[in-house]
Amino acid sequence: MLQCFYHTTTSAKSVSLALGAPDPAKPSALTRASSGESSFHPPEPVEEEKHVAGKAPKKAEVDREEELRKPRPIDGLGEEAYWVGNPISGALYVLKGNSFLRISVGGVREESARMGKSKALARAALKRL
Repeated sequence: MLQCFYHTTTSAKSVSLALGAPDPAKPSALTRASSGESSFHPPEPVEEEKHVAGKAPKKAEVDREEELRKPRPIDGLGEEAYWVGNPISGALYVLKGNSFLRISVGGVREESARMGKSKALARAALKRL
């Protein structure tokens, strides 16, 4: 796993990039299954009751939070890609062969713009994989 954090003068506008890839010196050490494909298809979470300050949150609020956290498929990147985010932050995950990328762009208010910038970075990075 390799990670880079590109810090700008305003840390909120920084970019985080992580790459999970096989070690060429140990080709069998990282397989597609262990490289993060399980992150692309995690097991279904066990339903549990959620409480905040002793009170159960409203069902609509819990449903909305759950919906925001669900991975959203992204077409046209790698073999498989998805976006996980909320109104404040998000990350793009891209699978290609035995490697995967995680890209997060800060400093952009609109989620669609954060996604767009993340996709552009992913396209450039995928050319080098």
